[in-house]
Amino acid sequence: MKKRWHLFCLVLLLPVMVIAMHKTTLRFITANGASIRTDQATRLAKVPFRLYIQGYKLRKIQYDRRSHVLLAKYAVAKDPLHQVQQAKYIGVTFQPTTVPIVKGGQQDPFILSRSYDNGQASGRDTLRILLGNQYGTFKVLSANYPAVNVRDPSIMKQGQTYYVIYTRGVLSTTNFKSWKQYRWPAIPEFEFSQDWAPEFVSGPNRERFVVMSAKRKEGNSHQLYVTSFSKGKVGTDWKSITGNLPANVIDPDIQYANGRYYLVCKNENTRRLLLGSSKNLTGPYHMQKLHLDGLKYESVEGPEMLIHNGKIKLMFDTYNNNPATFYGLHYTEGNIDGNRWSKVKKIQSPIVTRHGQIIMN
Repeated sequence: MKKRWHLFCLVLLLPVMVIAMHKTTLRFITANGASIRTDQATRLAKVPFRLYIQGYKLRKIQYDRRSHVLLAKYAVAKDPLHQVQQAKYIGVTFQPTTVPIVKGGQQDPFILSRSYDNGQASGRDTLRILLGNQYGTFKVLSANYPAVNVRDPSIMKQGQTYYVIYTRGVLSTTNFKSWKQYRWPAIPEFEFSQDWAPEFVSGPNRERFVVMSAKRKEGNSHQLYVTSFSKGKVGTDWKSITGNLPANVIDPDIQYANGRYYLVCKNENTRRLLLGSSKNLTGPYHMQKLHLDGLKYESVEGPEMLIHNGKIKLMFDTYNNNPATFYGLHYTEGNIDGNRWSKVKKIQSPIVTRHGQIIMN
């Protein structure tokens, strides 16, 4: 009888033992199904593995035997809107969650970056909201993030609504728990998947625009274009930005201050930044090269400005090539004339921050 009982127990425990010893991926998701941490590769028999995430409550664990993925589902522990309202600065970035952070850097898997599908592949390059009371030091908001693939986001507040625009998509929220997604308009004159990194622009009379780099179907390189924006809808009347821009230019950001529009962008051929200004939104802009003191990485991209009281805080993404490995957002500070800049510093955050934006809340 005892032998039969032991055999019965062994039959019951065998699947559990196999699962425990098999290589497993731990995936941490919100109620919406979006990842909130990078995946963790482990064996369940190798304990302890970390399930606690600050700002969240663990609600459910579910194991998928086919894919060997352990899904840990979380609920937000604190009201995210209250946390946002208390912060001096609010920002957006994105986090690839399929690759680990190694020695302060994170390789880019390029799994999602060129397959913008309006979120159908759901949230492995995940939106992150950054909060801080001191520029340069930010925490990641514990929010119920949308299950949408987000890259290169920009943020803007209108009334009680926060809008986030990103490559081939727009989201909005009033509470950081639920999100509305807007349809990205078809742009027949642009080559598909070659329209990147849209940014919000605010005019002197509270007009709203979107600036973006794109490649026309008949063209060989990226140039800059601007269109209207209203209540989540991106216009289709794209106009060219003029000036002494390089032949291949991407990642524009335009800010209005002191009666002028200021444009910062990336020369894609040299992988360096340019800054200029114009009296008109569409130009012509007089661009000058930026010389960044203390930059130790091969390339930069995704420049963003915060202009306040005649000063510019200039933030940008940093990376080395072969393979493409990113080391987080860095920044420098200077006068609005752009002639002198402080030594480059790293944005402090618990994640490897990527192409994003910081604004005053």
